Amino acid sequence: MTDDIARAFLHGSKPLLVTHVVAGYPDLDRSRKTVETMAAAGAGMIEVQIPFSDPIADGPVITAANRAALAGGTKPADVFRMIRRLKKCVSAPLLVMTYANIPYRMGLERFAAACAESGAAGAIIPDLPVDEFAGNPARVFHRRGTALIPVLSPGMSKLRIRRVLDSAAGFVYVTLRTGTTGARSRLAAPGLSFIDRLRRETALPLAAGFGISEPAHVWALGGKVDAVVIGSRLIRLRDESGLKAVADFLRDCRRGPKPGASGRGGAS
Repeated sequence: MTDDIARAFLHGSKPLLVTHVVAGYPDLDRSRKTVETMAAAGAGMIEVQIPFSDPIADGPVITAANRAALAGGTKPADVFRMIRRLKKCVSAPLLVMTYANIPYRMGLERFAAACAESGAAGAIIPDLPVDEFAGNPARVFHRRGTALIPVLSPGMSKLRIRRVLDSAAGFVYVTLRTGTTGARSRLAAPGLSFIDRLRRETALPLAAGFGISEPAHVWALGGKVDAVVIGSRLIRLRDESGLKAVADFLRDCRRGPKPGASGRGGAS
């Protein structure tokens, strides 16, 4: 299934659009429909988040969605069943995203097996300590044919980055800033410099996230990264204007800037 990620980068749009859904928000059926809509609108890869009570890397929009999904009774087993169902109709690779408490409470071997059996191509665990990532967890997922995707942020030391990259597979998720997810009006300058640094450190595809909220941000990053990750903005669009607005936004991102437009989202 790691091969599914490689094929997505090889044959998908440039940059690949990686979208984010909180499973169970507003309920399991509607979150499943959201994934299907995103895939039809051109998402090249989709993160399906197992909701958690304290999603420390997420901003207020995704945190609220997590808590609503938990209040509705969504459990990890529900999410894995949802992914299995989606794999019958969605060709884009699906990634499980959650926080370390859940895989460690389940047992890492059992969690990795559940990811693989559901058909997920990889897993993202943003609060997994760097020292642990570089050890056993990456091997546990690799044995199952799934990729444990590293999350790297500006400010990390060169030594720690090297340790993570030595065990990395699939792609590298690069945060454009430290802190939490959430839509921003401008791209963070330190994050853009960090991308340039990582380009010299790894041949793996780079996916940038945290703060991407406008098609212009996608276009501005197109020559710098292989993928962009969009989460909070899409949840807001779905809540405020429905799934058609989500689909229209993704199509705008894929369409590219109009002639004469700079396609630059700026830096902050």
